[in-house]
Amino acid sequence: MAFRSHVVRPMNLSLPSNRLVIGLGLVGLVAAAVIALTGGPMSVWWTPVYIGLVWALGRELDPDHEITALIAATGGGLWVLAGFDTSAMPALLGLMVAGRLVLNSTGRRPLLSDYIGMGVIAAAISFTLLGWVGGFGMAIAMYIDDRMADEHRQMSIVSAALTALATSAVVTASRAFPQEVPDARSALVVGIGLVALISVVREPEEPVSTVDSRMKNLLAPGRLHATRAMIGVLVFLAAFLNGPDAAAMVPAAGVIALALVANEVERIRRKRG
Repeated sequence: MAFRSHVVRPMNLSLPSNRLVIGLGLVGLVAAAVIALTGGPMSVWWTPVYIGLVWALGRELDPDHEITALIAATGGGLWVLAGFDTSAMPALLGLMVAGRLVLNSTGRRPLLSDYIGMGVIAAAISFTLLGWVGGFGMAIAMYIDDRMADEHRQMSIVSAALTALATSAVVTASRAFPQEVPDARSALVVGIGLVALISVVREPEEPVSTVDSRMKNLLAPGRLHATRAMIGVLVFLAAFLNGPDAAAMVPAAGVIALALVANEVERIRRKRG
C-alpha cells in the first residue's frame, strides 16, 4: 500500500508556505534560547512546537489562504515568547487532528491503524482539562467524518465511541474537571463564545483548494463549515471549563477569528469579480 496513514500528511517542502513556517519555527527556537538563557521562563522552549500546532490548525480552518496560518503561527510564537499560558498545547494537537478528520483534507478515509493511533493520542492528552476537550473532540470528529462520508463504516463509529470513553476515563482519573461550575461571565469567555457563534452560523465561501496534492477533488464546502463550527464550539467549551484561565485558548480562538476574517475578505473579493 502506498500510504501507511490516511491522516498523517508529510511536509511538502516544495511549497513556500511550508518552508516559511519551518523558518519561523527556527527563529522562534533561537528567540526562546536567548530568553531562556537570560533568565526567562523555561516554557519558551515550547515556542517551535506551538508555532507548528497553531499553523497546522490554521491550515485546516482556512485551507485557501496560507497567510492566515502564517499570521496565526507568528502570533502563537509571540504568545509563548511573552511568557503567556501554554497549557493549551495538548488541546491544539487534538483540535488540529479533529479538524483534519472533518475537513478530510487528505482525501482519504482513516485506516484501522489511524483510528488506533488517534485513540491513543486522544487518551494521552486527556490528563488535563484542555487536553480532554481536544481528545474528546477527536472522538466527535471521527463520528462527524463518518456521517458526512458517502459510505458509513462500523469501524468509525466504534472507534469514536471507544475514544470518547477512553478520554473521559483518563480525565476522570486525573481529576482534572473543575469541582465547581466555572464562571462564564468574563469578557474573554463571552468574546470567544461570539467567535464560536459566528463560526457556526457563517457559511464559508466555496473552497478552491484540493483535498491533497496527489488528488484533484476540491474540498467540500459543507465539510469546511462543519470543521469551523466544531472547532469553534470546542474552543469555547475549553475556555468555559477553564474559567479564570480561559486566556490559554486565546491563540486557538485567534486562528478561528483570522479564518473568519479571511472568509469575509474573500467574499467581498468574489462579489467584486
